[in-house]
Amino acid sequence: MNNNRFYLNTYKTEKNIRAERINFCPEAALDSNGGIGCVFVIFTDDYRRSCLCSNIMARKIFNKVYEILSTTVITIGVILVIIYLCGIRLYHVKSGSMGELLPVGSVCFVSTYSKYDDITEGDVISFSVNRDIMVTHRAISVTEDGIITQGDMNNAPDPDYVTRDNYIGKTVFALPYIGKALEFFHTINGLIVIAAVVLIMLITGTFYKRD
Repeated sequence: MNNNRFYLNTYKTEKNIRAERINFCPEAALDSNGGIGCVFVIFTDDYRRSCLCSNIMARKIFNKVYEILSTTVITIGVILVIIYLCGIRLYHVKSGSMGELLPVGSVCFVSTYSKYDDITEGDVISFSVNRDIMVTHRAISVTEDGIITQGDMNNAPDPDYVTRDNYIGKTVFALPYIGKALEFFHTINGLIVIAAVVLIMLITGTFYKRD
């Protein structure tokens, strides 16, 4: 006949507070004599309070991280929508023809609402050379035939006039170093990353609870 024993694991404190809850653990345990016993775990009030505090702290950290990320994503999205509605288009600068004004890797913000007739000498404008190439150079002269442009670092004017047909807009300002990021998000991989971020935000949002 097997000698059945009970194994009692207790978590005691200095005050030896009475346990209010006993959880039964269904796993069987073998004692030194080969008997089969049951394991009971008694959680004291201090231990339960410690677990509760840890859960609350983890929840607060999760909520704070979620709030920061969601606020950042929403803010960037709102800014981009406002920029687009204001007729601003973003272009990645890939050459150094404009020197320090538009360094390689920067992003220039081009206003498509700036009219062709309002361009004057000294303005930095963007225009298309063909379907795939867009150029941003300075207007050095405005004539009846079109606008003559030249890069600040170039020794000669551009060979062709800028006309109403290939004129895009006037460059209003630029931000350095973010051109590669902009170019990446225009690729398939970049769109996948954006979709993944949105999906993660939606999923994690189901676990978010405001205090």
